[in-house]
Amino acid sequence: MLEFSVLASGSSGNSVYIKSESTKILLDAGISGKQLSERMASSSDAKLADIDALLITHEHIDHVRGLRQVVKQSKAKVYTTEGTWSQIGQSIPEERRSQDTFVKADLSFQIGDITVTPFAVSHDAEEPVAYRFDHTSGSLCVLTDVGYVSDHIKQVIKGCQSYVWESNHDVEMLRAGRYPWSVKRRILGDKGHLSNQDAAIALADILGTESVEVYLAHLSEENNMPELAEITFQSILRDIQPAYEEQVKLHRTSRHYHTSLTVV
Repeated sequence: MLEFSVLASGSSGNSVYIKSESTKILLDAGISGKQLSERMASSSDAKLADIDALLITHEHIDHVRGLRQVVKQSKAKVYTTEGTWSQIGQSIPEERRSQDTFVKADLSFQIGDITVTPFAVSHDAEEPVAYRFDHTSGSLCVLTDVGYVSDHIKQVIKGCQSYVWESNHDVEMLRAGRYPWSVKRRILGDKGHLSNQDAAIALADILGTESVEVYLAHLSEENNMPELAEITFQSILRDIQPAYEEQVKLHRTSRHYHTSLTVV
């Protein structure tokens, strides 16, 4: 079976642990190696040394802060796009670089018994991607750090049982907040982050008839609140699909603690 734990999610650090019976994957390493070790052990009794693969979505520090420690403490193969590698390759010791593998958007590959599909996202990084994970038991999509959800992305990620789904900010809180306008414009732009409202509408667009588990992720500490994100999703989903409560179960994530290990 496919299981996962959101080890950290937010502007200060992001990481997701994904495992099957025979394969262990770490998606991003945006918190320290010590924190990663502690949260992996707490959520699933796993160690960094157990990791088979480390996938990096893009080079921003809240996704690679613990990269060096993971590489040092494990033999995990590191997967990135060429663009991301151009920004973080110097963090990988020379003797380990031959093990690193470039990924390309929309080209699926296998890591053990898990099929991994990277897909391009619109974000202000060199060559960012997000990922879908498929196993015989179910499918997971982790979609964060995206300015908008294109029709192509919606086609790629339909049909998953679980989603880690960006709900970064409330537009009015962001506009009224203390960030400089240049930062606000970046966040609100097509290469920024999804607002609560846009995230909820995009989710509604991909819902089929099956039940889904949705983990609201990458919430801004400055420009959002978990309660507000949930209320926005509930309101929009109710308007579009009145029976959504029977189909969509919302969960919270945090920068400060991990979620429990959950079966997809």
